[in-house]
Amino acid sequence: MGEQSEKIDSNRKTAIIVGVLFIFAIVMLFIGEALYKPILNSPDYLDNAYPNRIVVIIGILLEFTGVPAVVLLSVFLFPILKKHNEALALGYVGFRLFEAALLSVAYISKLLLVNLSQDYLNKGGGDALYFQYIGSSIQSVDHWAGTQGLIYHIVFAFGSLMLYYVLFRSKLVPRFISAWGFIAAIALLTGSILANIDMFTGISEMGLELIFALPIAVAEIMLSIWLIVKGFDPSAIDSATAKKGMNEIK
Repeated sequence: MGEQSEKIDSNRKTAIIVGVLFIFAIVMLFIGEALYKPILNSPDYLDNAYPNRIVVIIGILLEFTGVPAVVLLSVFLFPILKKHNEALALGYVGFRLFEAALLSVAYISKLLLVNLSQDYLNKGGGDALYFQYIGSSIQSVDHWAGTQGLIYHIVFAFGSLMLYYVLFRSKLVPRFISAWGFIAAIALLTGSILANIDMFTGISEMGLELIFALPIAVAEIMLSIWLIVKGFDPSAIDSATAKKGMNEIK
């Protein structure tokens, strides 16, 4: 009984940690973008990035703190998920690591815009076309690898599909949450591809984000709250443990 109680407590702590890490990553993403995005995404970012460098750097650093959280939550989930599908559990960790690498590159590219703005202002705004060309090249990195980029969305969506598929099959959380997450990940993947082949020319960038990114954000928030408040279903964990034990006996 004591060993069983310790396992339940351990699984409960894992669920809370994962839930908190999910929320932390989401909150840091929104706070960070709210600080630097109006500056770096404006047409006159060359004039404004360096003078507002403190706000930009703080915003990027805040958002960057979500990167370790993304990796850690997949690591904490691995022992739970592997009891139900070890290959997908390992794949989820791998895709989260890939996601973290992409985001790190994107954040570095954003910081480079601050230095570019400094050089541009030091030259008194001279040779503007040259600096705009360099800036566009740097921004293209974020366009593909950043949180609104196609490559990032593909990596994120495939990782999410692995997670929610295992959660759905295992019944570790209510199936309406995992089903929502799975469908939302497919919508994000499909929408991102269509958006990059200009299938939605009449819709603003903000509109596309709401259409395709909001459902998966809601799924992660629902999952986070459930894990913090309720945790994993003990019967699903016990079932997987018993099944593993039977396989080892055979």
